[in-house]
Amino acid sequence: MAALEKIRKRAVILTIVIGAGLLAFILEEAVRASGAFTTDTLAAKVGDEKIEMQEFQNLSQMRQQAQDPDSKTDAAVIQQQLLQEVIQEKLLTQECDEANIIASGSEVSELMIKNPPQAIQQICQQNGMTPRDLLDFINNPNADPQSVQQLRVMYEQEAQKMATQLMQAKLGMLLMGCLQANDIDIALTKEESAVYDVTYAKVDYATIDDSKVKVTDADLKEAYDKYKELFKLDDESRRVHYIKVDVDPSAKDKAVAGKAIEKIFADLQGKPGISGIRSNSDVVLDSLTTTQNDKQMFGAKVENKDEMIKNLIAAGVNSCDKKDPVGRDRNTFMYKVTSSYQSIDSVGLDMVLVQGPKARQDSVLALLEGGMSIDSIAGNPNIQIQKSNPQQLARAFQFPDSLRNKINANASGSFFTWQANNDGAIFAKVAKSNPAITFYNIARARYTDYPSEATKTQLQNDLQKYLNKNKEIGAFEKNAKAAHYEIVEEVITPATSQLGAQQSQFGMMPGIPRSREAVKWAFASKPGSISQIFIDDNALLVVAVDEVYKDYIPMTDPTVKQQLTDLVKNEKKGEMLMKQYKGKANDVAGYAAVMKCNVDSASVSMGAPQQMLEGKVAGLIAGLGNKAQGKVQLIAGRNAIYAVQVNGTTPARELPKQQIAMQYRQQNFPVQQMLGAILQGSRKVKNNLIKFS
Repeated sequence: MAALEKIRKRAVILTIVIGAGLLAFILEEAVRASGAFTTDTLAAKVGDEKIEMQEFQNLSQMRQQAQDPDSKTDAAVIQQQLLQEVIQEKLLTQECDEANIIASGSEVSELMIKNPPQAIQQICQQNGMTPRDLLDFINNPNADPQSVQQLRVMYEQEAQKMATQLMQAKLGMLLMGCLQANDIDIALTKEESAVYDVTYAKVDYATIDDSKVKVTDADLKEAYDKYKELFKLDDESRRVHYIKVDVDPSAKDKAVAGKAIEKIFADLQGKPGISGIRSNSDVVLDSLTTTQNDKQMFGAKVENKDEMIKNLIAAGVNSCDKKDPVGRDRNTFMYKVTSSYQSIDSVGLDMVLVQGPKARQDSVLALLEGGMSIDSIAGNPNIQIQKSNPQQLARAFQFPDSLRNKINANASGSFFTWQANNDGAIFAKVAKSNPAITFYNIARARYTDYPSEATKTQLQNDLQKYLNKNKEIGAFEKNAKAAHYEIVEEVITPATSQLGAQQSQFGMMPGIPRSREAVKWAFASKPGSISQIFIDDNALLVVAVDEVYKDYIPMTDPTVKQQLTDLVKNEKKGEMLMKQYKGKANDVAGYAAVMKCNVDSASVSMGAPQQMLEGKVAGLIAGLGNKAQGKVQLIAGRNAIYAVQVNGTTPARELPKQQIAMQYRQQNFPVQQMLGAILQGSRKVKNNLIKFS
């Protein structure tokens, strides 16, 4: 179940049409450049296990071939993601091998049926099947081998993923079982469930102007030594500055594009269908079929259909409209309703697959046309049946025109021939359908305004002139603003696949496309070096290397220095405010009066993940417990000082000791969520991709 084997078997299944268990797959591969490696050596090493470069190169090519053809994901990003997946799986496999953890075939099969992965659910939903039906069809010895081969490969791939997830879960449970709570842990966990009702008043540190607080180098050094481990590095890193110049169309380019768009739109409007623009090489055409109420529009799901499209449909066949670019977008979209037709919207089909010569096919069809129930012919080794699922109707417009026409012609429920040849036939009957509605075929033409070669050359020449005048790194960074260039600072690691990429709550946000070459250059260059211009269709990039960081990010790093400065300032402001207000009142209302703020209330629990009060303050209150009740505490937090009083306490819950121990483990050691990090630290891992990607 290794990742290497999983990637080898990967196939892109774009469309699945099923009839009585006969599935035909249309596969499409978009083959793209893979950023080939030049040296057959190690891509990485996990413990004593090697990941050979040639083997990883093959996997990388397959991964990129499996991408959506319109995807703009960098090859370098794909390579880094893939390598991390392979490393994680090797770590998992090694750990499970040592612990004798396996995922048996029966366990995986049961999970695939009871809790199928999304890809399997999608196939079943599209074709009115249950996961059990799908598995039975794959394992049917009488099924046409060509019809099920790709499905079997895909199913095996999903089963392998499921096996990996099962092994992860088993390992996580094993690790969780190794964590035992002692009596002190249990007592603390019990106390954390107590809830304290408090009133408080606070003054934010921001009320004190920064100019009134002096931070010395000694203060920063003391803070850095105290929090140094926060700045520890796993890999050698480098601090760089870079200039990025967007290669956008000039005003002249936009004027030329405007005239081209006018002509394209006129040709679209003035001639039947899309005949006026079909041969225009500057236009990218696509189309869709939709209805008045569909919420799917050219790949974008929207709550309310775009007003322009709604107006187009209302205007009827041959109506046209267009959308101009917004912001830095270069794409102009032109739309036209090319045709419409009436058809059943959603349909459920009872289907019968007959294997064998035409005589057998004709006899079965005659029985069905005569009113024989399909249940009565079930069990015949030459016949397979599939009954419709009323809860999972198929959209009729997704079928080819020939099949959709047959469905509409036999909407009354008569059996008809779905498809047939000398070796077998599929007969179908409309078991359930929704009323016929109007479908609209809409064509979309996309014109992209690219910058001219003259514009690209001018931007490159201007940037080169700046580099010629500012050959030293100090001047390169200092004079950028005056030359109308934005200079950006960043700390990069060998795993940085794009400059400018940022971690967010939604995952890693993309950065500068195809900037991996600049990252490689930075790791091959000395501090003080300035690169040549890295040229891309969308941007020009120049990088300067400031410093090399080995074990820790130093205190001199601007980001670290700013963090430490803010921390020390807040600590000093806290001391100033504590000195100013301590002892000035006897209750929260009194402190609120002298602090000139409002009295607020909150419920505090030491074990709660989020608090209305700062975590530090909430922890101190909960730590004091009943001792704090009725007393006013003046506490310096990270961002404010608080005058707090505990007014009442909801006692800790009385739970069995075993349950409290489990709660302790879950709260303090979320093994399943941390498994990746735990595995990463279990063995020495060497990522060598910086030399080859």
